Amino acid sequence: MPDTGQRERSVPQYEQYEPHEAHEAYQGGSPEAERLLFEKLARELMGVQRARQRASGAAQLLRTFHAKAALGVENARLRFHDSLPPELCVGYARPGAAYPAVVRLSNESGAERHDATPDLRGMAVRVQVAPGESHDLLATSFPVSHAADAREFVAFAKATAGADTGVEKAFGLFVRLPLAVGWGAADRMRRNVDTATRYAVGSLARETFWSRGAILWGAAGPVRYQLRPAPGGTPAPLPDSSDPDYLRHELTMRLATGDVCFELCVQRYTDERRTPVEDGSVEWRESDAPVVPVALLTVPRQDLDTPGARSAARRVEQLAFNPWHTTAEFRPLGNLNRARKAAYEAAAAHRLGLCSGTAPPPGATVLGAPVRAGARLAFGLVDRYVPWHRLPVPPGLLDLPALRRTLRHRLADDDARETPPPPAP
Repeated sequence: MPDTGQRERSVPQYEQYEPHEAHEAYQGGSPEAERLLFEKLARELMGVQRARQRASGAAQLLRTFHAKAALGVENARLRFHDSLPPELCVGYARPGAAYPAVVRLSNESGAERHDATPDLRGMAVRVQVAPGESHDLLATSFPVSHAADAREFVAFAKATAGADTGVEKAFGLFVRLPLAVGWGAADRMRRNVDTATRYAVGSLARETFWSRGAILWGAAGPVRYQLRPAPGGTPAPLPDSSDPDYLRHELTMRLATGDVCFELCVQRYTDERRTPVEDGSVEWRESDAPVVPVALLTVPRQDLDTPGARSAARRVEQLAFNPWHTTAEFRPLGNLNRARKAAYEAAAAHRLGLCSGTAPPPGATVLGAPVRAGARLAFGLVDRYVPWHRLPVPPGLLDLPALRRTLRHRLADDDARETPPPPAP
């Protein structure tokens, strides 16, 4: 069972990876230029998060996306097939290997709306391999992203944030979005979203979920993965438009009588035209990249209404899933996935209260900054020759705040570098 208290720790750091062969290209021409762009986009996404909080009237920040969960369990299991192809035997992916897993199923929207509202659906899986190693798999109920890259993704989120009425949404999609990304890109994004959400979902147990972006699969190279319903199982019932939470209720009834199983499958990279890594809006067609089943994810039969199951669901809600919670062998690839490094961690930290949104008093901003900078400079010179604990008590006490601020700046500089993700606990 995962230790949800890990959310109190600082956010992961990431290694500065070189582009993967010819498949990746950094926006702006370098990791540093791209990182600065992604930090800006992450701040904009936090603005979307606050806008959705205001629109919903929620007392606390919701997830920027996938706010409403239909299922959260800690007792799932992922088992790799005995017939796993040798070229896909990488890291924890070994024939017959089985691992405990956490599973969350949800609607895609950042607002908690009626389950019959047109929307995408999402699956998040955390595979616990060992105490120091886990892997997060995130997938959505449509094979491609509406956005080709992170800039388009954030522009779409900003254009639709806080849109409570059809008029507001139409203004965002047909005015604000084209102004941000251009008419052609805006039209393609609207068509993708319309296609993905035009049908009613009767059961999340019968949906297929795609990674949309690529990940590395060790020496096998880039892959996209999907989680599709395993053979067998009962068909999805008709949606109950009278019940705003029918997806959760349907899963509760389904799991009361049997297991719910999904097959984890991968598609391997073919070439940049048919299976691009950098463009998340292009589908990897099965005719170009055959689907290879590699493992079975099982959510066991259980009663979701027991106190223990409800407690588990609450713990799952406190987890911050991120595709970068993995190892270097399975690191995410492509622009959208690289942007998630900054965006997911910033959004999760903001939602879980790991960073403060309280602005400093005007005097502290206008007058305090020069004073603090001068103090750091003065005490920095002193500290070169006399450490703070050897100073007389009054100046020693004055030196401590300056020293603390200096150390914080150094830590912030270290955090800004891209270092490898420690496996999520």
